[in-house]
Amino acid sequence: MIAADQPTSSPPELLVAVSSREDGTMLDRSLGDRHALGIVANRKAFCTEAGINYENCVYQIISYAPEATYDVITEVVKPNMLGIAADVLYTERPGIGLFLPIADCVGTIIYDPNRKALALAHLGRHASLADTITKTIEFFARKGSDPQDLHIWMAPSVKQQSYRMEYFDKAADPTWKEYCLKKSDGFYLDMQGYNQSRAITAGVSASNIVVSPVDTATNKHYFSHSQGDREGRFAVIAQLRAI
Repeated sequence: MIAADQPTSSPPELLVAVSSREDGTMLDRSLGDRHALGIVANRKAFCTEAGINYENCVYQIISYAPEATYDVITEVVKPNMLGIAADVLYTERPGIGLFLPIADCVGTIIYDPNRKALALAHLGRHASLADTITKTIEFFARKGSDPQDLHIWMAPSVKQQSYRMEYFDKAADPTWKEYCLKKSDGFYLDMQGYNQSRAITAGVSASNIVVSPVDTATNKHYFSHSQGDREGRFAVIAQLRAI
């Protein structure tokens, strides 16, 4: 864990942490077993350092299957280390840790301090196109949250200057106009800016959104899929604590 890269504004009942390359990989995508002993040992050590028992976590599985819609929101009420396939994990249960391995995509914490409701979202390009952030905010609202009360933190992730697509079929979409920069070598996407704008449109106060300045593509302390780390992943974890 890099102390300077951790969120600084979390309330005392909310624990949030992000690992770094020095903590070891939290997932090796070259292995058929996502729970290989060495990988789990890294997860446990990271959780212990952060102050969470890994045995109390829900491991988040991101599916890229052809049928994936990238907007699956699942409420969890008990730990599940084997994993739950979901793009967003949501809980109101203190003591349950939400654990997401990630590289480049925007690991996003959404928290309602009034209702003590917490979500961890995987906002990659696919989930951004699916407008999963808006759907998550609407999910909170159906549970009784006022979007204006929500606080959002976006973890280290790939920034626009580093995230190049050779082709982007939403380049002409008005909602992407400010967040898709066309250059001679392709399209550069600002996923943090896009999702932040969608959250504000959905009713979240701009002052309640904090985006980590760390670019995983240029910061060597983080695994980056865009820079060739096809197997390694760092992790974002979040937990409501009973205090």
